[in-house]
Amino acid sequence: MTMTCRHGLVWARFLKFPLAIAFFIGGQEEAGAQSPYQLRSNREWTLLGVGAALGLSGLALIDDIEPFTENELSALNTQDINSFDRSGMEPYREATAGDVMKYASFALPLTLFIDTRTRQDWKTLGVMWGEVLLVEAGFTAITKGLVRRTRPYAYDPDAPLDQRTSTDARVSFYSGHTSVTAATCFYLARVYSDYPMSGTTKTIAWSVAAVYPAVVGLLRVDSGHHFRTDVLTGYLVGAAVGILIPQLHRASGNEDSSIGAAASGGRFALTFNF
Repeated sequence: MTMTCRHGLVWARFLKFPLAIAFFIGGQEEAGAQSPYQLRSNREWTLLGVGAALGLSGLALIDDIEPFTENELSALNTQDINSFDRSGMEPYREATAGDVMKYASFALPLTLFIDTRTRQDWKTLGVMWGEVLLVEAGFTAITKGLVRRTRPYAYDPDAPLDQRTSTDARVSFYSGHTSVTAATCFYLARVYSDYPMSGTTKTIAWSVAAVYPAVVGLLRVDSGHHFRTDVLTGYLVGAAVGILIPQLHRASGNEDSSIGAAASGGRFALTFNF
């Protein structure tokens, strides 16, 4: 398999995730006495392996995707798109605002250093956030590599031809920008909820978690880079990863926050208790 320079750089960047997490796991320390979370080597290595395997497999699949030819582009028909997504299609434009918000979201975890309690647990919280990013990136990569959905701008004859004939034009589902921002924001909201923070702090955290990735998703649709269902799916997957990774790390004796399921009499219930 011949790897393009662009995808070679993507692989190199992706590999930084498991290497960085492995560094912290290898030298992990006990969390603070009042920490709601606990690291366990077996669990962390499992998450590391699953996330890396998904991501590298997905990137290999993406690297095998053949870009559209001009003849293939001319054969694309918007009537083949479901009505919900078709009605939300926008002309291509540079996605600068969405990119800025995506990268800015990586600075949000720095707010954990404001409070003494979360600052003392920086290593545990850092490993958990790294796992959130790794698992989210793994799900995104494998899904894009398997689904290979055409981006909206590929249907736009006025979009730059180099964009329409790139491999990226064939990996629309689902939105990685929306997913990664949702994962980070909901991770932070969950962490703030698990520490004895003020009600105001928790309300702000959950409000940001709900709104920030939604705005990113809207920007991705508005720039012609994604369909509505791309960003809705990315939002839900990212939020789920951001909430569930902290749940997996709950320390013994800190079980006031839980997620459970039950079935009875033909009915199924999913419960969340924070």
